[in-house]
Formats: sequence, structure tokens, C-alpha cells
Amino acid sequence: MDEFIATVLMAGETTPTELKNFGDSPEQVIDNIVQIEGVSYLYHIERLKDGEVWDFDAELEPLREIREMIMKTDSGISLELRLKEIIEDDSKLH
Repeated sequence: MDEFIATVLMAGETTPTELKNFGDSPEQVIDNIVQIEGVSYLYHIERLKDGEVWDFDAELEPLREIREMIMKTDSGISLELRLKEIIEDDSKLH
């Protein structure tokens, strides 16, 4: 299990806050943050062991609504969140 820092915006606040979180993957940490009702926006998460950062930049309420629908159903629906790394080729700029 790894240690992460999530940069978030708490409901009713105007400045970002950093929250420590633990998880086996960035996706698990995002799910953990989604479950914290007082968090309204997720900017990014950083894994402390290697400094890797995942930008998110999104409101969390839509994910909460989806998660709630999934949790209320007994039909075997599951939620899987996958992060895709985008590598920008800046060689075209030179």
C-alpha cells in the first residue's frame, strides 16, 4: 500500500487543501476521495514514494452519483476506473 497526497477543494472553501490517503493504486485513492463528502473537487494526486502525479481536475459529484447507483444495484454492475498515461511528444515544437 502506498502513501498519496491528494490536492482537493473542500466544499465551501476557495483555496486547495492537501489530504493524505493510502491505496494500492491511484484509482483506489480517487475512489477513496470520491467517498469523502466534504471534498468537492480533485485537482491531482501524488504518490509519495516516487513523486508521480496524476492530474484529475474534476468535480466529484458526478462520480458520487455514479458510485451510488452502482452500490444500490444487485445486478452485478461494478465500477472500474482506469487512468491512462498520456505522453506528449514535444519534439514537434522544436
